[in-house]
Amino acid sequence: MIEDSLKNRKHVVEYDEEIIPSKQEIDEILRTAYPLVTSKQKGYPYRVHVIGPNRERSIALWNLCEGNKIETDLVGMGEQDPSTYRQNEGLYHMYNAPYTLIYTPRVAPPNPYQHQAFAGSNSKWELDDAEFVDKRNRETCGVDVGMLAKAITGATLDRGWDTSYNVCFPKKLEMWMPHFPFLEFRPTLIQTIGKGKKYKYQTLSPAQSKLDTDAPFETIFHYSDN
Repeated sequence: MIEDSLKNRKHVVEYDEEIIPSKQEIDEILRTAYPLVTSKQKGYPYRVHVIGPNRERSIALWNLCEGNKIETDLVGMGEQDPSTYRQNEGLYHMYNAPYTLIYTPRVAPPNPYQHQAFAGSNSKWELDDAEFVDKRNRETCGVDVGMLAKAITGATLDRGWDTSYNVCFPKKLEMWMPHFPFLEFRPTLIQTIGKGKKYKYQTLSPAQSKLDTDAPFETIFHYSDN
């Protein structure tokens, strides 16, 4: 059942650098997850860049993400005392993740069925427009990416590995270019995979754990027809 795997997901603070999934295992995870999701008009307007073990590149990625936090905290919010700055432990998994998935939009042509359907109508297939997928379709792309990331999470946990997410990163593509020149569009989501060595819950005191709660069910789900 879905609960058996997903209830055991824990946010990774540090990955084990001695226990690393093989490329074949990662490929199996991705191939298991992909058929479990769908996309509006089967457009799949995203690409997942799979980055394998590379410490130098992982450090560069962590610096990008932590740098974005620094800019947000110390610059974007006005003058603050730098001595109060604290690194975000939630980003530590980026530092030594064996595998990193960088999700971005992509220009997506229609499949043969959709091509035929749109050719005989007044509607425009917009997913082959670079400006549209980059700037006007991020919400829809984000929904599709979220479904895939969750399916990958299930397939990862089923095989005894760990996975974590990150959405704290620069929003300007040019900042990515020095280390990630293959990106055509700025990322939507980052997901890491490996064997967790230390998890976020282990960094919290008992008192902090009691405060680190989820929103109540009733806060999220509202039956509007009652």
